[in-house]
Amino acid sequence: MSLINQMLQELDARRADGAGTTGYGQQVRAVAEKRGVHPAWWVALALGIALLCVAGWALYRHLYAPPQVARPELPLKLETRLGTEKQAAAGAGAASAAPVTNIGPTPAAVDGVGVAALPAPVTDAPAGKSPSQPVTPPVTAAPPVQPQPQTPPQPEKDPARNKPASERRPSPREEAAKEAAMPPAQTPSSRSRPAPSPKSETQGEAAPAFAGAKQSKELSPQQRAENEYRKALTAVEQGKIADGINGLETTLQLDARHAAARQSLIGLLINARRQDEAAERAREGLALDEAQPGLAMILARLRLEKGALRAAIETLERTLPHARDRADYLAFLAALLQRDERHQQAAEYYIQALQRSPQNGVWWMGLGISLQADQRTAEASEAFRRAKSTNSLSPELTAFVNGRLSQLQR
Repeated sequence: MSLINQMLQELDARRADGAGTTGYGQQVRAVAEKRGVHPAWWVALALGIALLCVAGWALYRHLYAPPQVARPELPLKLETRLGTEKQAAAGAGAASAAPVTNIGPTPAAVDGVGVAALPAPVTDAPAGKSPSQPVTPPVTAAPPVQPQPQTPPQPEKDPARNKPASERRPSPREEAAKEAAMPPAQTPSSRSRPAPSPKSETQGEAAPAFAGAKQSKELSPQQRAENEYRKALTAVEQGKIADGINGLETTLQLDARHAAARQSLIGLLINARRQDEAAERAREGLALDEAQPGLAMILARLRLEKGALRAAIETLERTLPHARDRADYLAFLAALLQRDERHQQAAEYYIQALQRSPQNGVWWMGLGISLQADQRTAEASEAFRRAKSTNSLSPELTAFVNGRLSQLQR
């Protein structure tokens, strides 16, 4: 709206017909720009905050998540050997803990060679011997367990290395070392090298570059048009108007339905006094999509400056179904119909516009003019009094309204 109003104000300032001081000339004005923040900005702000929260949570999970340490896997042979040693140690412990036959109390100590020094138990004396002479049974000590020597784990054999030299294919490093060791005269200059494997480092380095090139090729025309549009706006901000116009033209070539680029281009063309090109760009935009009331108002104003009143009215009437809720559009159409002496239709559109904006004094004045021309005197007087009561008219328009009230009271 702000861009459209600015262009309408500039067109009002350059009008050469001199009708700015009459009642008819002041009926068409640009709507004052409304102040305030549009609700869509609040919605966009809320969505932006939500996206920032989600991104922060994901970054926190990525940076501060505890790393999961994978348990190292042991070779199969080493695990088998360790299991065998554990079973042997368990068997040795069970053998040492087994009770000895004909031994009474628990052994008091074990000597250094593994033979237990046990006290003699008291037993019944055999026939023919005195009970005072103890019988010491023979004690057999278990031989000490000899620890098995630990053999280091055998590395897995590479079947490719165990092949004969005639059958095994040399690696690229071996070929390079062999060529470096050869004399310069014997170095093969034209020997073909084997093609690198799919998992080579060269292919790994080229993969990201290929992915980036593929991504740049996948940009849609709409995305490229948006990029050109931003470049054009940057050029305009830097004062490069010609570059900005060329950039906007390129944007429309990529995406003819880019409404913002078309309106910006039309504004630049109007400021450069190129009204014919601006009108042509507006006509092309309406041919693609008639649901653009702002573009229709600009084209109607440009045609009105050329003196084509009927063409301007037709332009507004063609887009009217898409602008029923815009008070400025309805008032503009009413003013053009009033200039074409179609006062009954002009009064109807003025009433529709005032229902949406009842404090516009200029529109009340325009309604009074059409009602007076349609011989509806009482309604015209009421419209002029409402226009005066808004206190929004300039001194010249206030004097014009007072003169019309005097005529109607006679």
